[in-house]
Amino acid sequence: MARLRNPPKDTLHYNVLDKDKTRQAIEWLRKNPSQTATAAARIFHIKKEKSLIKKWTREKEKMERKKPVQYGGQNKILRPDQYAAMIQYSADQAMNGGKGAIKQMMYSCAMWLRAQEGLSIPLWRWFQNWLKNTKELHTIKTKPIASHRVDIYTED
Repeated sequence: MARLRNPPKDTLHYNVLDKDKTRQAIEWLRKNPSQTATAAARIFHIKKEKSLIKKWTREKEKMERKKPVQYGGQNKILRPDQYAAMIQYSADQAMNGGKGAIKQMMYSCAMWLRAQEGLSIPLWRWFQNWLKNTKELHTIKTKPIASHRVDIYTED
C-alpha cells in the first residue's frame, strides 16, 4: 500500500477555513487522480468528507464533459489544397465590399471540387460539420432588410 503524501507542515489545519481546505483538497486530487476523495478529506482534516466526495465527483464530471468527443470524421473529403481553396473562395467573396459567401455557395464549391475528380459529392451534414470545425471560418446570420438598408444609404 502506498503512503499518502502529507500537506505542508507550516500551516495549522484548525486555523484554515473549511472552504480553503476543500479547495486545497480538490487541487491535491487533481494532481493525484488515483487517490480517493476520502483520503484527501483525511489528509486535509475536513470534517464533512461527504461534501468533498460530492464536490470531487462534480469536478470529475466537468473534466469529462470538457474532453472533445469525436464521432466519425476520420475520412477526409477534401485534400489540403482543396481545403485552402475553399477558405480562399470564402475570403474572396468577403473582400471589396462583398457580403461574403453563404453556406449554399460554399457547399456548391465543395461539390464542384469533388465532381472535378469524379468522386461522389459530400453530404450536407458533412458540410455542416466541416464548417463548424473549420477555425478559419465562422457564420453569422444576417437579416435581409438590414443589408437592403445599407444599399439604400450608400452614396452611389
